[in-house]
Amino acid sequence: MEAPKLKIALLKRIIEINDLELLKSLESLFNTSDKNISKFLELANEKLLQGNENETEDFTAYIKEWVKNM
Repeated sequence: MEAPKLKIALLKRIIEINDLELLKSLESLFNTSDKNISKFLELANEKLLQGNENETEDFTAYIKEWVKNM
């Protein structure tokens, strides 16, 4: 998918979110460096590969830890 199309798809998905805590978590994530975002996504992908895709998990703790370590 081209970058502009991917950006639009992401924005549409974000617009659908109504949970204030989730939005705050996303804001914290977006306010971190690209390096920290990459680490976060690597952890999330590892979880999915471990067969936990049916589990819902709150990544707020991960995000808060990264923000604290910045």
